[in-house]
Amino acid sequence: MSSREQEIAKIANMYSKYLNGPLGRGVMDHLREGESFTIRSKDEMLEIVKLDGRAVVKVLPNPTTRAPSNSNNLSNVH
Repeated sequence: MSSREQEIAKIANMYSKYLNGPLGRGVMDHLREGESFTIRSKDEMLEIVKLDGRAVVKVLPNPTTRAPSNSNNLSNVH
């Protein structure tokens, strides 16, 4: 495993610990069983799935197509 892959695995593990801990409970309480969401950065994508009441974080392969940026929409979130 390359150092970059190790870094991404470490980040996925940190998300898992956060979402399954007391601070992530608010996020997980709003997901239904089997529901998921993705987090995309420039080079990686993580999928978070609620299974058995817990967050399971998976590192997805690099996307081959770029999704349009929603950064303009994020400025309207309060």
